[in-house]
Amino acid sequence: MRIDLLCGAAIVATAGGPALAQQAETAPAEDAIVVTGQRAQQARSIALKRDALGITDVASADEIGQLPDRNVAEVVERLPGVGVQYDQGEGRYVAVRGVPSDLNSYTVNGFEIGNPDGNTRRLPLDVISGQLLNRVEVSKLKTADQEGQGLGATINLVTQTAFDFRAPFALQANVQAGYQELNDKVPVRGDLSVGGRFGADRQFGLLLGGSYSKRDFQSFGLYPDDWAPVAGATRGGLPINLKYTDYRLERERIGATGSFDWRPSDDHQFHVRGIYSRFTEDEYRQRYRLDFADGGQALVASGALVLAPDGLSGSSTATAQRSDLRLEYKEKSVLAGMIGGTSRFGPWTLDYGASRTHNEVIEPNQLWQFRNASAIGAVDFDFSDRLFTAAPRIPVGASNLQFRQYTAQDERGEEDIWAFRADARRALALGAESFVKFGAKYRTTDKSFDVANDIYNRGTTANRFTLVGLAGPAADVRVGGGRTYVIAPTIDADLIRAFTDGRLGSAQFVRDDAASLVNQTVSDLELEEDVLAGYAMADLDLGAIALTAGLRVERTSLDIAGFQLAGATVLPVSQQSDYTNWLPSLILRIAPADDVVVRLGYSRSVGRPSYASLSPGGQIVAEGDEADVSLGNPTLRPYVADSLDATGEWYFAPGGLLSLGAFAKFIRNPIFSATFQTDNGSVGGADYDRITFTQPQNGESADIIGLEASYQQQFSFLPGLLSGFGVNLNVTLLDSTLRVPGTTGADRTTGFPEQSDLLWGAQLFYQKGPIEASLAYHHTGRALIAADADPNADQYNDDLRRLDAKLSVAVTDRFTLFFEGQNLTDEPTRQYQGGHRDWVIQNERYGRTFWAGVSAHF
Repeated sequence: MRIDLLCGAAIVATAGGPALAQQAETAPAEDAIVVTGQRAQQARSIALKRDALGITDVASADEIGQLPDRNVAEVVERLPGVGVQYDQGEGRYVAVRGVPSDLNSYTVNGFEIGNPDGNTRRLPLDVISGQLLNRVEVSKLKTADQEGQGLGATINLVTQTAFDFRAPFALQANVQAGYQELNDKVPVRGDLSVGGRFGADRQFGLLLGGSYSKRDFQSFGLYPDDWAPVAGATRGGLPINLKYTDYRLERERIGATGSFDWRPSDDHQFHVRGIYSRFTEDEYRQRYRLDFADGGQALVASGALVLAPDGLSGSSTATAQRSDLRLEYKEKSVLAGMIGGTSRFGPWTLDYGASRTHNEVIEPNQLWQFRNASAIGAVDFDFSDRLFTAAPRIPVGASNLQFRQYTAQDERGEEDIWAFRADARRALALGAESFVKFGAKYRTTDKSFDVANDIYNRGTTANRFTLVGLAGPAADVRVGGGRTYVIAPTIDADLIRAFTDGRLGSAQFVRDDAASLVNQTVSDLELEEDVLAGYAMADLDLGAIALTAGLRVERTSLDIAGFQLAGATVLPVSQQSDYTNWLPSLILRIAPADDVVVRLGYSRSVGRPSYASLSPGGQIVAEGDEADVSLGNPTLRPYVADSLDATGEWYFAPGGLLSLGAFAKFIRNPIFSATFQTDNGSVGGADYDRITFTQPQNGESADIIGLEASYQQQFSFLPGLLSGFGVNLNVTLLDSTLRVPGTTGADRTTGFPEQSDLLWGAQLFYQKGPIEASLAYHHTGRALIAADADPNADQYNDDLRRLDAKLSVAVTDRFTLFFEGQNLTDEPTRQYQGGHRDWVIQNERYGRTFWAGVSAHF
């Protein structure tokens, strides 16, 4: 949804964070001529970018949403240097300038939002709807008054207020329904904002907003596993199995925002703001698995696996078949409230505020596994196509699929954050915009994560049961390219749940106490993290040249507790650590002409380790006088990045921008998983002759370099209907080096996880009279997911290309009809292994989605 926002770069909310120039926000005159639509949205974003002290890209809201983006991740994907990981066809995690998502900073109105996603720091941005936001700011080169966390960027969500509207009272609403290609369900979305300004001088503002979306859909997945080199195979190797999956999901997103503002005078402004978002997902996953190449080259040598002369087909007699059913429910919620204000006393401006955030995740699921009870004979496979086939010559029926294991998982996490800040700014007589500024901020975070994962195995031979009486009808898995796989038989969800109820712990479902105890202890954690920050900075405006220099210091204190499991003994463990980071920044802005800005900058930022890596919990497995130990590491130091930036921006016309930039990040303390041995040591209160540790460790260095370019123009100078066209183009080139231990002990180099070498987007838009339209294409290049000591086990996301379109028609001054198309090329998400793009380990297809809706504003 778009609300009619303020024109120009002066639209900066008091609580919107210090990324942009600090100017007071005022409502436009009621009779002002305000340009609306896509052109106005782009002009506002460009103006905010131009007036920022550092390097900031902005995605502003517009009347009905310029593009069919479902959440905040898909909104910021349109900006330069931003790559997004998708889950089930929706954007989720955001990497900026090649930096993984868990090393960014995420804030709402300048306060940390935290993370409802378990024991990581990466915020799943699909939790938050973008419809109720004023704008999203992505700050890449930061000043001292911004968070030190964020190697890639700080992503700040700015909520809307009553002072963003042109009229004293406003009501805006969108309602839409959709059609999905792969099933007959009808997704729905809607949002509403209502509020206004009141009082004798309209000094009060109240705005309430709500959004809702529900999407029942189906997707199809193909998942080979664990490729290994095999001589004679045309692809250079074979996977050990083939899995294909029928996903059926229901996703629901509920959002709400509220804002109350009091502006008794030009010198004083006060506000109370809040945001709530809840994301739920109910998932049904039916999966068929066929093992046919376990052992790789050894199977060829034994004769159990035979390759045809072309190296593309063959057969295997060392095979097994499995059928799985997983029922999973996820609920993630974010609730944040903020109070604060701004007061001006002569040359001094005070900015102050406090926030409280509560995040929660609930994720119970159930998994049943059946496996063939007797031999299934030969399996024939054919690798002629990237989405290859493998099938048993004699299909396995329900009577030969025997119960093997049931898992009942229940994960829960909570996070509470309190934050307080105060800033003082004094205008200087030197230059029109010169100032000095200093301030302090305190944040305390309490986080807990609890996992219960009970395992039940099959009983003795006399108590075993098969899928007979529990099977469901066959299901097609249409992965695209004319390929259809069949899951037969399936596991009927209602029948298997009814059969399981009351039988857990019986002779048919025997609890695996040892495995269940591991799952209940080693991942649990509780922590308190306190960050105390102070900074001082100055901006010297000398006309054509301006210099911003600052220093921020952050003191981080951590108290974290978990459990170590030694055999059947649970050992509570806790540890404290603290560290201090000095974070200088220096930005030179040069304006050789009124429409040109050159920025040269240096800044230092940090990326704190994930909570899972910091946990002292883990497992100790003893075998005689030796022990294998897997633990977290509370003594880890954060990533520290020294960043250099150089950009040139040419604002050659209203709504026009050509920007070129280069950047480099030199990173210390990268974190990787290391394995090392200690002789004659002790762990868990026992002595051993040799201990093998696997633990996260800090490395020495890594680096990222890149180039960014963007071009926007509105072709208003063209004659007639052609004057409605415009374009928005951006491209980012990235390269990185990360040194990790190799299998032989020597380091090897790889790229940063989630870093794409190439990101680019192109949008053609049109606005003329009652018509607005856009066609947008975005390319996210392949990226490493996780590096392994063995390069053949590295996992990658493949290229992802998305084509979306939107058309809106204003039928009256108050009502607009619009139509959207998402994923018009039916692009799957694909992952591969070992740097071989034909070693596919995931291919998920989601199909196209079409929407129609109406927007109203009063």
